[in-house]
Amino acid sequence: MRFETLIIVNVVGRPASYSTSAEAAWKDAVREAVAQTGVGPWTARLSILLAYSTPEARNTNEVWDLDNLIKPTIDALEGILGLRPQRGRTQVADDQVDHLEASKRTVRSDEVPGARIEIRRLIT
Repeated sequence: MRFETLIIVNVVGRPASYSTSAEAAWKDAVREAVAQTGVGPWTARLSILLAYSTPEARNTNEVWDLDNLIKPTIDALEGILGLRPQRGRTQVADDQVDHLEASKRTVRSDEVPGARIEIRRLIT
């Protein structure tokens, strides 16, 4: 696969897992970071690279499962992916994402938590 980078978005904030009380705040941080770029949405076959910088867990219940970090992040990318035309509840048009890479690591003492999101167009 070949790619063309369209945009890199750096989100500052505490990443949140799917279906947790912190999910809404994380989605708001992602939406705000995307809005500040002033670009999108795109209608193309896309690749997304997600690199999370997670803080130390506050307690034993705070777990950074990569699959659970991905969903709320992608669900908040409507500014880049647009919305899927359908009846009922609106959904982000994540069906145009054909390639996804994700990683996580614990922040160092001189870093803030967040995520680096790279959106790339697939070149055929």
